[in-house]
Amino acid sequence: MRLSVLQLLLIGFITAVANARETDAQDLLKRNVSLKAENIPLQKALAEIESKAKVRFAYSRNMIPVDEKVSITALNEPLAEVLDRLLSPLQIEYKSTNEQIVLKRNRKKTSFLNISGFMREITPIQIQPEADLSISGKVTDEKNEPLPGVSVVMKGSQRGTTTNAEGRYTLAVPDANATLVFSFVGYLPQETVVGNRSAVDISLKTDTKALAEVVVVGYGTQQKEDITGAIATISDKQMKDAPVAQVGQLLQGKLSGVRIDQTSGRPGEGMNIKIRGAVSITAGADPLYVVDGMPISGNINTINPAEIESITILKDAAASSLYGSRAANGVVLIQTKTAVAGKTLIDFNAYYGFEQIPKSRRLTMMNAEEYAQFQKEIAEQNGRPVNTVFQNPAQYAGKGTDWYDAITRTAPIQSYNLTVNAGMKNFTTSVTGGYFNQQGVIVGTGYQRLSLRVNSVFTPSDKVRIGFNVAPNYATNTNFATDGGPYGSENIVSAALATTPLASPYNPDGSLTLTASDPATFGNPNWLRVAKEKVYEGKNLQLLSNAFVEYKIRKGLTAKTTVNVQLSNSSTFQFNPSTIGVMFTPPPRIPFGSDNTARSYNWINENSLTYQTDFNGHSLDALVDFTAQRYRGESTLVTATNYADDKIQAVSAAGRVVVTSGVQEWALLSYLARLNYNYKSKYLFTASVRRDGSSRFGPDNRWGNFPSASVGWIVSKEDFWKVKPVSFLKIRASYGTTGNFDIGNYTFRSTVSPVFYAFGNTLFQGRATNNLGDSNLGWERKKQFNLGADIYFLNDRIQLTYNYYSTKSSDLLFNVAVPQSSGFSNIQTNIGELKLWGHEIGINTYNINTRRFSWNTNFNISFDRNKTVSLTTKETTALFHGILSYGFYSHRSQVGHPVGMFYGAVQEGVYKNQQDFDSSPKYADSQVGTIKFRDLNGDGKITFPEDYTDIGNPWPDFIFGMTNTFTYGNFDGSLTLTGTYGNQILTQYENWTTNLDGVFNVLQEVKDRWKSPENPGAGKYGSTQQGTTYLERDRWHTRYIKDGSYLSFKNITIGYAIPLKASGPIRRLRVYGSVQNAFIITKYPGPNPEVNTRNSASGSSPGIDENSYPVPRTVSFGVNVGF
Repeated sequence: MRLSVLQLLLIGFITAVANARETDAQDLLKRNVSLKAENIPLQKALAEIESKAKVRFAYSRNMIPVDEKVSITALNEPLAEVLDRLLSPLQIEYKSTNEQIVLKRNRKKTSFLNISGFMREITPIQIQPEADLSISGKVTDEKNEPLPGVSVVMKGSQRGTTTNAEGRYTLAVPDANATLVFSFVGYLPQETVVGNRSAVDISLKTDTKALAEVVVVGYGTQQKEDITGAIATISDKQMKDAPVAQVGQLLQGKLSGVRIDQTSGRPGEGMNIKIRGAVSITAGADPLYVVDGMPISGNINTINPAEIESITILKDAAASSLYGSRAANGVVLIQTKTAVAGKTLIDFNAYYGFEQIPKSRRLTMMNAEEYAQFQKEIAEQNGRPVNTVFQNPAQYAGKGTDWYDAITRTAPIQSYNLTVNAGMKNFTTSVTGGYFNQQGVIVGTGYQRLSLRVNSVFTPSDKVRIGFNVAPNYATNTNFATDGGPYGSENIVSAALATTPLASPYNPDGSLTLTASDPATFGNPNWLRVAKEKVYEGKNLQLLSNAFVEYKIRKGLTAKTTVNVQLSNSSTFQFNPSTIGVMFTPPPRIPFGSDNTARSYNWINENSLTYQTDFNGHSLDALVDFTAQRYRGESTLVTATNYADDKIQAVSAAGRVVVTSGVQEWALLSYLARLNYNYKSKYLFTASVRRDGSSRFGPDNRWGNFPSASVGWIVSKEDFWKVKPVSFLKIRASYGTTGNFDIGNYTFRSTVSPVFYAFGNTLFQGRATNNLGDSNLGWERKKQFNLGADIYFLNDRIQLTYNYYSTKSSDLLFNVAVPQSSGFSNIQTNIGELKLWGHEIGINTYNINTRRFSWNTNFNISFDRNKTVSLTTKETTALFHGILSYGFYSHRSQVGHPVGMFYGAVQEGVYKNQQDFDSSPKYADSQVGTIKFRDLNGDGKITFPEDYTDIGNPWPDFIFGMTNTFTYGNFDGSLTLTGTYGNQILTQYENWTTNLDGVFNVLQEVKDRWKSPENPGAGKYGSTQQGTTYLERDRWHTRYIKDGSYLSFKNITIGYAIPLKASGPIRRLRVYGSVQNAFIITKYPGPNPEVNTRNSASGSSPGIDENSYPVPRTVSFGVNVGF
């Protein structure tokens, strides 16, 4: 039923746009208007009418007495009557056309005098106006069909109108020298001089630029019209001026089939990007990122968004198979900015703002009085004496210490970017330099980035092109541990929430306390002191560079060689002074620290030949390529303990130093080829194949082949196509294979570790095998079918893209049990299969496009489903994974069901009284007042896992996004919405925020728990009786499962372009204000419904909220200047 409602909404949306036409002239004049004008200039009276009646007046100041004083009073009268009374005394007549009213001086009826048989014309001199021409006409397309909504403007003036439903218009111009400009979305603009004509008819030609747009695809570019795979693109036009901190924010909500979650607000943290759902259980699920042709390793958040020119998402096998063994999860192609020959442009963009945690996205914990009452009731229920601290809870009336408030702040954010694009005949260069500084909303955290990119191309001759692209960047951060549960850790976000509100962070003299505890809780440090005094310094210096030489051997045949290099050098220094501690271990402590350094280099050499030719309606484009890639990473970790004091923090000052190091290497060798063919630009065909050899897989299965093929048919170019509302129709189909090599570098090998054994009284060191190797370990493979269509309506005003896809992931990597006699418990091998299928819909509409106002909409929605087809063996029907709690995992992947379903018990309230307890199935430790579970297997008792089942689904029914962009005069605005529907979230943070043992502060709602048979509460939380609380704390059950659906107002931006003189040095000056993460509509009680903590690795255990770094609302103000 939900889907049918959505379909109706989509149909209604398309129908509304399709039937959008200019208002009928007669309806326009029937609009009621109220006006009171006393002796004001005519121009002001007309302006008031424009505002109240939502119309526009077009007139010449030379012809209309705009300064003439007028008076009129009208109360809810038709516009025609008001205009008659206002304009008739001034000898002004009017004519309505669409939303515009044209004014001109009234030419009185001509008088004639018959003298001696001759007719002589007499015109009253006192009303003789200057000449004013009324031009009318009709605008049609190339098929002679009328075009409604075409903008008709007199060049160099404010005069203008639009064509009506029949394509007709009328416009007053001062003389025959006037030039009319006709423009309409999807058509080439056209200009014409009026001359001695009173009727000007125009036929507009289709603008093929949109379809002829060149799109970056794997290993080259292709015209958008010729693409047969499933891709999505964000262009520079859609990204420019966006005040974002990271690449993911440029894409969020704008692309069908792409889910982008901001799972953490930690400064400098990247976003979680998934293309077309889950495709693996144990291997990686992140897409491959390719920057200027180079597949990169590490965090793409180091790339400055201001450097990016376009982003292309390759979704199906036909689009991504050229990346072979790394393309199973899709490919993200990032193209950085280049310059254009003959132009020199300078752009400066800056913004400054602040970040805050919205009050609505905070957990509501008990205040001081509620907490003291909670502790008192726990002691009383368990027969213990009540500590004096808790005997009189009323003495703590008020909030007490809100530790979450104590460790958070309003934080500044700022960004500055300067881009210079210079182009000469034989040389172009684009240089972008940027500085970004984001202080975190958690005290002590922050991120800074300095970046530079130089992208140059030298063309010494018609045959040779030489290019280089160098992009160094340096980033620092102070982001100490913040995410996850509080148990025995310094994860400050969770720990602050769990800390007693009776403790203060400050001593009476204003200094910071050492601890934050009370008689009931474990000892804890002062978390504000932890945030202020913990030393955490992360640094990363990275260089991305590539250079190429391209040579045209002959017409159509080009050779190219490219060398790409990625260098990275990072370090992380930490020091914990004696004044801070972790949960359960308060200070003072012996200081300790660490220094971790890592270096890596990643190089790729690509050598290709391309051939392109056209003959007799045939077009052929072929590519062959040989690629070699090698990666090496080195790391050294120095752990330092037993410092003498806090003064000297260098690791060399520690009493005990332990050094460990490691090396990781992998290599890839590839051969690939692609053929693009089309006939008469109507019949399209693409085939490609890649053969990869990877060091990550066993010697018996090291090479893999990844072919694909796709076809397309542009039906609308056929002579028989007569469907006028459909201006473009292309049908696409593809099938291909990609792979997933995102596993460990040495998984197929048997590894060894040092071991010690005693022989007599002597300890000897030896080596032992850790695991069984598998020389046949190979790729996870994904075979995908895609069927799609691109349909444009109403001269491309509505652009619809649809894709259906079906994917089978096979040869999944699993640990399979082996006989115990081998000395090992399991071996990792290729076995198992998943199925994934779904629908994607993307709609771009040009809703309104007039001289003064435009409104465009981008809407997308995606539905995907997945199913576990088979697992390790025929006898294995389920795989358990996720978070382990007392022997049971949080997720189950069961044959015939979706991957990673939440797994646990079904809560059915609490045992309210003795009668309820006696008549219900129960667990061994159950008592009156404890939580009650459903007896799923019907044996009359509660046992685990016999009474466990799937209790929730982390996968949404659909995800969606919508962006609206507006312009009105010099103002511009945009609104981006994102959301999901139907998914659920496991609130793992409730494991401690609802803990009934009294060792933490808890959620305020825990007050409504079972306290007695007479006061059983709402049935959500059980008794605090010692020995029973573990039943709800340590067993996954339905109380932890929450609705994760949401609608997020991701970004709201309003800008104003300041008018400039055309001859001045500044070509563009815009100021704006923006709100990122403006607000969210959701039933989810947690801080962030986008959280997906366990989804970053393989995608098999999604939807867990462990309470991560809060996602702030960002308000910023900026300026864009172009020279």
